[in-house]
Amino acid sequence: MTTPPRNRNDYLNAALQTAIDFHGHFGPFLTLGVRMGLLGLEKLGVKPGDSRLHATVMLKYAAPISCILDGIQTTTKCTVGNTRLAWKESSQISVIFQLDGSKRRIRIRVDPAIVQELLGRLSEQPTDKATREIGEEIASRPDSELFLSEE
Repeated sequence: MTTPPRNRNDYLNAALQTAIDFHGHFGPFLTLGVRMGLLGLEKLGVKPGDSRLHATVMLKYAAPISCILDGIQTTTKCTVGNTRLAWKESSQISVIFQLDGSKRRIRIRVDPAIVQELLGRLSEQPTDKATREIGEEIASRPDSELFLSEE
């Protein structure tokens, strides 16, 4: 992105496109990761790439759930390679964002009902077009329908 997006939807759309380019395709779990990353940045008041930011992601490391990792990496610039992204096996999906030198941390958890809904819809082997539509639907839902966050 060379120029800053004008509003939140523009910013989300640009972040989704970056994530799709990195990940290779578009889907609802990638979208959740993008949304989690953007929400963490917003709540901590930092920009992507802030070297103080660390993310610890808890999830089941299996597709499609693991797609969340790529969404978080592309939005926050916390990566495995720069050692600012860690992953832990968990039956629930959440991420803890923390800044070095600060006691402030944010935990964002995906509502388990959303996970079950998405896994159910994806178990029907939807077409690429349908998977994209599910991802777009997740992109348009309010944060309060998708996540539970704690400070």
